[in-house]
Amino acid sequence: MEMKRVIGIAMPGVVLALIFCLMAPLPYAGAQIFSKDLTMQSTTTSSGMMGRGGGTTTSTNYYSKNALRTNGSDGTDTIMLFDSGKIISIDNNKKTYSEMGFAELSDMMNKATDQMGDKSEEIAAAMKMMGMESASFSISKVGPGETIAGYDTEKYILKGMMEAEIMAAPSLKIPSDYYDAMKLRMPSNPMFDFGKLFDEMKKIDGMPLKTVINIKVMNMEMKTTTEVTSIEKGDVPASVFEIPAGYTRVEPNLN
Repeated sequence: MEMKRVIGIAMPGVVLALIFCLMAPLPYAGAQIFSKDLTMQSTTTSSGMMGRGGGTTTSTNYYSKNALRTNGSDGTDTIMLFDSGKIISIDNNKKTYSEMGFAELSDMMNKATDQMGDKSEEIAAAMKMMGMESASFSISKVGPGETIAGYDTEKYILKGMMEAEIMAAPSLKIPSDYYDAMKLRMPSNPMFDFGKLFDEMKKIDGMPLKTVINIKVMNMEMKTTTEVTSIEKGDVPASVFEIPAGYTRVEPNLN
């Protein structure tokens, strides 16, 4: 398998999984992250890799007891309803939406992992040549971090097949069993043992408010920085988690 093709298969999923677990903490059904609703604004800047465009995007995250909504600056929104185990994807540009259950999403991820399994030995050999340890993750606390959106943070370093700086606010707590729930959701993968990553994530005290992820592979590099810019405490209306009137339901786009 050509080297760039190997990287193209391996890297995007890893980066998405890291950003997902570092910047969008999600409770399992019935759980509650915060005692009060929160509204967070954040900015993500990426340099891109493998021909994938970089640039800057913004998002607004609405946290409630059993629901989360993320509104993206590209016109796509995501609603997660944990009491009903449902994910709703909204395309405001096309005025359409789709729905998928957590179980259905899990099955889809497992199938994708099975398909990669056929190439696991080839990918492992290529990654070894690039000096990347596929199953190694470690997180260590290095001291005080920046003040972000008015919150003091502590700085952590993630090391493994990539490096990341994580600044978390101890005053914004995440349930200790959150990472266990996330660990169970991720498919088994011989190349990327995210179970070990989530075990390491338990060392972080509080909610990550800024992450800087660096990936260097041969002569290619990608840097993704996500930072919360404002945090507002106060009730989030139930209507925030509803599908806009007049939108047409379509089948989920799994490509």
